[in-house]
Amino acid sequence: MSQVLTARAVAMDMGDSRAASTGVDRWASCHIRNSERDVQRTIGKQKTKLDIDVKTVCCNGTDIPWISPQQWLQFIVKKGLWPRLAGCDLHDYDGARRNFSEFWKAYEIINPTFELFQIPGIDLSRTAPFLVHGDEGRTLKKGGLMVTLVQCCLGKGFDDKRVRGQGSDSAKLRVNFAGHTFTNRYVVSVVPKISYESDPELFHDMVEHIAKSLNKCFREGYVDESRKETFRIVVLGVKGDAPYLSKVAHFYRSYNTTTKRGEERGPPKGICPYCLAGTRAFPAEEIATSNPQWLATVGIKLPWVRQPALIQHLIHDRGDPASFFKTDIWHVFHLGFGRSWIASVLQLVLQVLPCQNLDLKWEYLTDSYLNWCKANHRQSHVSKITAYLMSYGDTSGAMGSWHKGALTTNLMGWLVDLLGSVPSDPQNRLVQCRGATYRINAMFRVLYRSGAFLGESEALFVAEQGLSFLQCYASMASSLYQEGKQWCFPLYPKLHQFHHLLLETRFLAISVKLAPNVMMWSCQLDEDIVGRTSKLSRRVNIRKVAQRSLDRFLVAAHTAHVKERLLS
Repeated sequence: MSQVLTARAVAMDMGDSRAASTGVDRWASCHIRNSERDVQRTIGKQKTKLDIDVKTVCCNGTDIPWISPQQWLQFIVKKGLWPRLAGCDLHDYDGARRNFSEFWKAYEIINPTFELFQIPGIDLSRTAPFLVHGDEGRTLKKGGLMVTLVQCCLGKGFDDKRVRGQGSDSAKLRVNFAGHTFTNRYVVSVVPKISYESDPELFHDMVEHIAKSLNKCFREGYVDESRKETFRIVVLGVKGDAPYLSKVAHFYRSYNTTTKRGEERGPPKGICPYCLAGTRAFPAEEIATSNPQWLATVGIKLPWVRQPALIQHLIHDRGDPASFFKTDIWHVFHLGFGRSWIASVLQLVLQVLPCQNLDLKWEYLTDSYLNWCKANHRQSHVSKITAYLMSYGDTSGAMGSWHKGALTTNLMGWLVDLLGSVPSDPQNRLVQCRGATYRINAMFRVLYRSGAFLGESEALFVAEQGLSFLQCYASMASSLYQEGKQWCFPLYPKLHQFHHLLLETRFLAISVKLAPNVMMWSCQLDEDIVGRTSKLSRRVNIRKVAQRSLDRFLVAAHTAHVKERLLS
C-alpha cells in the first residue's frame, strides 16, 4: 500500500506524460483495497520479477505454494547462470566444467561409497553438488515460518570485506559465502507454522515433494537445447540447526534425548544421530581425547525408526545414511558452546580484576571490550558487558545470553587481549584459557581463508587446534566441578558434535590427505536469506502469507540479480 501511495504522489509531481513513460502511472493506478494483487500484476507486466511461476502442490490434503527445484534448475540454465554455481563468471562454461570435475574427483577420494560414483553414464562435469537447508523464521505476531531452500556447495568464496587474505586463483574451488544471498540461494517453500503445527504430516509431505523434485533434477536433469547439454543437480546432504535436522530426519537420537536427571527409567537413548554417544557404555562428555570410546560406534545403528523422505528419494552413502545430515559448525560454536566458553572464562576473570565491587568490574569489562572494538574497527553489537549477558549467577549453566554469532566472534578476539592484560590467578587457569582461545581463533582463521577442501597440513592444523581447545575445556569443567562450580564450562551435546567434526577432519587428513572444509555445511549465510524472507512475509496478507512471500521473494531476487549484473 505504501508503494502505491508513494507512486501516486510521484505521478502528481511528474505529470501524466512523464509518469506514463516511466511506468509510475501503472503503480499509481493500483487500487488500495487490493494493492497486493494489483502490484503483482504490475510487476509482471514490467518484468521486474524473476521469470518463475509460483505453483501449488497438495500436501496431506492442503494446497501449498512452492517453487520446485526443477523450476529453479530450468531458470538457472535458461538464464545462463550455470557457471555461477561453480564459482565462475557468467558464460564461463569451460571453467564450470573444470571446477565441477575437480570437485567430484576430490569428493570421490573423501567419500568413495557415495552412491553417485556407482551410477554409470553421468557427466560429472555438468553436475552441480547441492545442499538442502531449512530453518524457522518469524512472521507476523512472532509466528513461525518454515523456510526451505536449496543451494550449490561451490561459489565465490568468502566476502573480501569480511575475510581478507584469500588466494586470487580463480580455478580454486571455493565455498558459497560471497554475494547477495538472493542470487545464490533458492527458496523452495515458505510454510507458516500454524499450518504444520496442527498437522505435522503436512511438513513431511512437503519435504517429500521437494525430495522427489530433486531426484528428477538428478535422474532427468534439464536439457539446454541451445547448447545440446544436460545439466544435473546432486544433493550431498541436508544442513540446518539441530531442531530442524531432528525434525526433518525423524531422529530417534538427538540433542533433546540427553539424560536430564541422574537416573531415568530404561536405558538412555543417546544424544547423537551419528554414533551411540550418550548411552551407558559410551559417555558423550569424553571430549579430551582423539580416540573416544564412542568412535567405534559411528554408523552402526540408524538414528531413526521411520525413514526420512530425503533418504528415501535421494542418493546417499548407503553405508552411513545418517551422514547425509550435516552438522553446522556455526550453530555448534558461535551460537553454542562458544558462548558458554566466553561466559565461563569471564567469571574467572571477575575474580582477579582489581576493582572494589562487582559493578565496577562489569564497567571495566565493558570499557575494555568497547575500546577493543574501536581499535579493531569492529561493530560492538552490544553497549554493555553485563551479568545477564554472561549468565552470571545462573546456576543452571553459564550459557551466554546472546543470539548473534558475530558477537561471539568479537568476544573471542577480545578475550585473547583481555586475558593477556589481567592479573594471573593462583591456579594459572587464565593462562590456559588464553592459549585455548588463541588456538580456536587460529582454527577458524584457517577455515575462513581456505577453499572448499583442506589439504593435509590445513586439515591437521584445524583438527589439532580444535582438539587442544576441547582438552582445555574438559580440564576446566572438571576442576571447577570439583570446586562446586558446576555451572562453569557446562558439558552439553554441541561439544560432542564439534568433536565429531574434528575427528573426521583428522582421520581424512591422515588417510587420504584431503578433507572437506566444514564451512561448506555452515548455515551462517542461510540465516540471512531466512531472515530476509521472513521480513518480506511480515508485509503481506497473513491469509496468503505463503503465496505472497514467494511472490515478493521473486521480486527482491530480481533486483539483487540485476544489481550484480546477472540479469539485464
